[in-house]
Parts: sequence; C-alpha cells; structure tokens
Amino acid sequence: MSDNKDKRERKASTLAALLEEKPKRGRPPRAVSRQTVYVALSQTQKDRLGELASLLPQGLSRADLPDLAISILSTRFEALRRAVADRDREIPEGVTDLESLYLLWDLSLPTDDPDIKWTSIRVSPQQVIDLGRVHGILNAVFNANRSKTFDLALMLLSQFLHDGNIYDPGEPSTLSELRKKLRAIYL
Repeated sequence: MSDNKDKRERKASTLAALLEEKPKRGRPPRAVSRQTVYVALSQTQKDRLGELASLLPQGLSRADLPDLAISILSTRFEALRRAVADRDREIPEGVTDLESLYLLWDLSLPTDDPDIKWTSIRVSPQQVIDLGRVHGILNAVFNANRSKTFDLALMLLSQFLHDGNIYDPGEPSTLSELRKKLRAIYL
C-alpha cells in the first residue's frame, strides 16, 4: 500500500516539476515577432555591425540594427521619390548606377570583398516589406541584389550614427522614437 502511495507522490511531483515556470532560453520575446532574412555579408560588414551597436542609444541593442538600417534606407528612398514625384520617376535622372546613389548621399563606395558568407538577420515585418520595396526598385534599375541593398542600408546607418549634429548617443531612446526622428529629419 505504501509502495503505491510513493509512486503516486513521485508522479505528482514529476508532473509538478514539469509544469512549473522555468526561465526561457534563446532570444528574448519581442512585442512584434521578427522574421529571418538572408543576406551575404563580408567579415568587415559584420565588424561594422559590432561597431555600430556600440554607438546605439540606451535601450537599443545589436538586434535592433537591421530594423534601424532598413528604416533609414526606406526613409531616404521616400525622400528621393518625393523629390522627383512630379516627373514620374523613383530615382533622379543623374543617378545612373548604384555607385552614383552612394555619391549622392555622400557615402563611401562599397568595396568588393571576395570573402562573403550568407548570414541571417532578424527584421520586423514592416521592415521586411520596406526592404523588399527598396530592393525591388534597386533590382529593377541597377540589378542590385538584397545583399547590396542591405549594405547600402548599413552605410546610411553608419553615416547617421557618426553624424554628431543629428544624433545624441547619450539620450535613451526606443526604436519607434528613432524612426519618428528619422522621418522628421529626412522627410
């Protein structure tokens, strides 16, 4: 009889142990789940991501870099589109290749690094749409792939974070506040 009782207690305690709340492993939960996008990045681009993460304001982390980079890219493209809206164009007439777009925005030209590897970035759903929209334009006009589009976004983010008169790295901020600030600056 006591042997049967011991088995029930052991089963109950095993079930209780399984049902108790345990700390979750892996990525922290976000309000909006992120999607995986694959891009080819060189080691220097990955190092640049680490450098840019150190320039982010309090409250943002390295995981927010792709979202912020794509937000800057889509905002700059929206400003470009508005500038030529009366001419039924997406890009001004003088921009004939991807390099001229870099020069238009005072960015250094990208280098061709032979050591490029595919990697995944985690991006919010709206930024996936924005990246797809800009990639579609750049692909149609300049035959640029998604990796080149994301590299342009990283260059714009680097310019934004290094420009001291636009951005104060000491002020705490959220991703949505930075998006509003971007729209106020560029649009």
